[in-house]
Amino acid sequence: MLGKEAIQAVKRLADRPGPVLSLYVLTNPADPNVSQHTFDFKQKPYVIRAKDTLKALGVPPAIQKRVLDRLEHDAPQAVTRAIFAGEDFLEVYDLGAALPVVDLASGLVEARWGPPYLAPLLFALDEYERYGVVYLDRERWRLFEVFMNQIAEVEDAFRAVAPEEWRRMSESRTSAPRNLAGYAAAARGGTARDRFDRRLLAWTHRFYKERAAELARHLAERGIARLILLGPEEDTRYFESFLPKGFPAQVVARLPSPGHPRVSPGEVLARVRPAIEAIERQEEERLLDRVREEGIWGAGKVLDALMVGRIYLWVLPWRLDLEVHYCPEERFAAADPEAARAVCPAPERRPLKDLVADLAEAYGARLEFVRGPAEDRLRDEFGGMAGLVRW
Repeated sequence: MLGKEAIQAVKRLADRPGPVLSLYVLTNPADPNVSQHTFDFKQKPYVIRAKDTLKALGVPPAIQKRVLDRLEHDAPQAVTRAIFAGEDFLEVYDLGAALPVVDLASGLVEARWGPPYLAPLLFALDEYERYGVVYLDRERWRLFEVFMNQIAEVEDAFRAVAPEEWRRMSESRTSAPRNLAGYAAAARGGTARDRFDRRLLAWTHRFYKERAAELARHLAERGIARLILLGPEEDTRYFESFLPKGFPAQVVARLPSPGHPRVSPGEVLARVRPAIEAIERQEEERLLDRVREEGIWGAGKVLDALMVGRIYLWVLPWRLDLEVHYCPEERFAAADPEAARAVCPAPERRPLKDLVADLAEAYGARLEFVRGPAEDRLRDEFGGMAGLVRW
């Protein structure tokens, strides 16, 4: 999974002197687009397609060999593999998700030989949210990080808690009141049992507050803004009540316990993935609802508004196949060739996906890509492009 160090390494690739090979490969064996291209059982279909593509691009033979050897002999357990290579370096990133802008389904690979083509990977890093998953088991708690459909356990989370404290916490579940009203009731009593309950509840409150503070630190360090709580409902609700003001993440889902403490990261991912997909698709639908009320749409209208700095949120389909008329010196793009010719005498016809990062930066727009049903809706109802405007 891509962590902060890997992401910084990706961004440093932009400073590499060209030419650089940028290669995106659809490697997911479960994808029907991969299996339908299997025409040579002695070699992986995407290796064959990559070989033809690199040859057509005129990539130097030494770089071709290193890249193809890596593809052939290091089978990725991923959906997409991104490779960047030059005379003296080779960097490989295996990703658990598809990338915006590139369409690998029809040909399995997309490649460039020249300046580093980082846009699809950088867009994905910005587009996918990073989730934290806390598994509140009665024996011990565990923290997982989920990003781009990949999962890793945060091994040092909750490690400072001694085993006897976990046992005491588990025992307290059946002894201590579970809310502040219960605490008040216990405090009014005067029996030995009441005094025991008060001490136990005070210890339980302190335990939960300390764990919540630990969790906040881990989430802030990793840039995690969304939290899923996994466990019995009474435990997840109780723990959530201790999250401090200014907690760095929003609780977006509470899911039932897997049922055993030694659950694997893969099992956790399988449990939370449908919730994550549903959350992200709902947000995209809400964004399009907002566009319908407040925004503008249609390629020509949106591009015209973008060129004068009106767009602050530019909404685009995940598979961006639109071409535009472009004046490179003026950094001007239009859907209508006459509009472009009014700016420069001989505008170029260019794929928008090659220009979108530069245009968004030049005109101060934030990009938002939509997938699935929202992508279909963007094409059907909004002409394939929309935006929220500053004025």
